[in-house]
Amino acid sequence: MKTLPKYSRTLPESGHAPERRIYVNRNLRMASVGAIGFDLDHTLAHYRGAAVEELAYTLTRERLINRFGYPRQMLDFPYEREFVIRGLVVDKNRGHVLKMDYHNYVTRVYHGRRLLDAKERKASYRTGRVRTGSASYISVDTLFHLPEVYLYAVLVELKERGRFKKNVSFRKIYADVREAIDSIHGDGTLKAEILGKVGNFIRRDTRLERTLAELRESGKKVFLLTNSEYYYTRALLGHLLDADGKEIWGTYFDLIVVDAAKPGYFTELSRAPKRKQVDTPPGFAPVVHGGNARSLEKKLGFSGDQVLYFGDHTYGDILRSKKNLGWRTAMVVEELEEELAVTRAIQPQLDELNHWTALRGVLEADLSALQREALQLSRKVAALGAGAPAAGTGPVARKGEDRNRGKLARRAESLRARIDDLGRELDSVRQRTAELGEDVSRRYNRYWGPLFREGRETSRFGHQVKDFACIYMTRVSNLLNYHPDHYFRSAAERMPHETL
Repeated sequence: MKTLPKYSRTLPESGHAPERRIYVNRNLRMASVGAIGFDLDHTLAHYRGAAVEELAYTLTRERLINRFGYPRQMLDFPYEREFVIRGLVVDKNRGHVLKMDYHNYVTRVYHGRRLLDAKERKASYRTGRVRTGSASYISVDTLFHLPEVYLYAVLVELKERGRFKKNVSFRKIYADVREAIDSIHGDGTLKAEILGKVGNFIRRDTRLERTLAELRESGKKVFLLTNSEYYYTRALLGHLLDADGKEIWGTYFDLIVVDAAKPGYFTELSRAPKRKQVDTPPGFAPVVHGGNARSLEKKLGFSGDQVLYFGDHTYGDILRSKKNLGWRTAMVVEELEEELAVTRAIQPQLDELNHWTALRGVLEADLSALQREALQLSRKVAALGAGAPAAGTGPVARKGEDRNRGKLARRAESLRARIDDLGRELDSVRQRTAELGEDVSRRYNRYWGPLFREGRETSRFGHQVKDFACIYMTRVSNLLNYHPDHYFRSAAERMPHETL
């Protein structure tokens, strides 16, 4: 049997590059899965992020100026992709964009594009936590959300500069941005631009075709479930899967559902499909427009945890299919690839940060122990000073008490010196830890830090991925590195006392 070095970082699947692995939150036995479904956008079809986001930003900005009367100074702001990441929350009432940790504690706040300092942040969020279920907050759950949030930040900044002709609330600004961006999606403006030069906006994955084929060859039902219209689905998957001038993309599925209107598809389980007919080439899977997830399960012959669904939307794809139907879930997180690349590049700094963080913990514990000893000593000194001499106490006894006081005083002085020395060392370590932590954070994103973490905590987004998705990965074709009946086994979770 192969043995690993005692302290090796080597993992059983170390033959695969980190960005080609599948990461496991909950055990998933693929042999028990009979049907595997896929969303389209950002799941099977990966957009060239910078290009499509800038296009959406530009089209929506024009609409806000021409239809909604917003100031033309918006044109002075090019799209800055790094300013918005998934997992953020928009506070519509205050004009803020927030990042939170696992506990929904607000850690970073931008008002428009200005970072609030700690005092301003705490003034807005006194308890540090917000109830994101309130209508005042909008979660940034998908990559399609990013241009929308940047537009909002730009308009908040222009409002604060006094560039608006009339007073408009932050809440109204957000409503207008949402209406404008919904309109370029709804009337086909954005999609027409994308389909006009589909290769400029959609990245091909040369392993996708084989991935889907192997799943079907293994006996599993494969289905597509997307909110996109049939014409758009056909164009994108044709670009990704058609070969030799033949339209064959539909032959990779057993069932195709378009116009699904998720998340309602998972929650409104009596909704009937739309009566639409499409002409498909021979060998294509049946095409259904809308409907509901229960009818889909009947068509597939599998239900509940026999179904595994891949998506990119934490709420619309992953949470609702899991909570309402008991499906197993797989989340495609494209940004994970870039995060892993940064982690590899700064591994020495991360190791150093871990060293200083561990040392800080040791010093804090040592300092606490010394302070506790000093406290007990002060109580003894106080007790000696407060006690009245006993009747008949002689000079010898009094000298003994004086000697005890002297010993305690010298001990107290020694403790104070050690506490002062340790305090100075701890201050130095804390400063080094903070500086290195800030540098590491900026390497991921200069505004928000890493996607999956916030300081020493998991970020709100990282928590959602961990809580909602059984497995997650950078792309669907990572499946090709595993047997179709692979047992994805999660790492053992440990409580703090179990790590000793």
